[in-house]
Amino acid sequence: MLKLATQTLTLDRIKIKGNIIRLTRGLEIVIEHDDDRLVLSNEEFGLLVSSPTLDGGISGISEELDALFLVYVDESPKKLTKDALILRKNLQSLVPEGANA
Repeated sequence: MLKLATQTLTLDRIKIKGNIIRLTRGLEIVIEHDDDRLVLSNEEFGLLVSSPTLDGGISGISEELDALFLVYVDESPKKLTKDALILRKNLQSLVPEGANA
């Protein structure tokens, strides 16, 4: 079977809390082919989604990021560990200040 090359995609917007947000910087997504599925990942935030379609994979990435925002950005910083605070800061760097994320 022919193995397709790994590709990258840079997202410039994602859906968070039901709102489409334009990112302050591109979010690089690696796309690998695994039989009849696509595996999308992002090392910076530990994202990993498997989907039969690219659209489904991108939706899955947005859902995972949305969950990370809920856990790390919406939570009180006083309740977060040092590593969680670093992740929180990195997540916040994706969206413009004052965005509804």
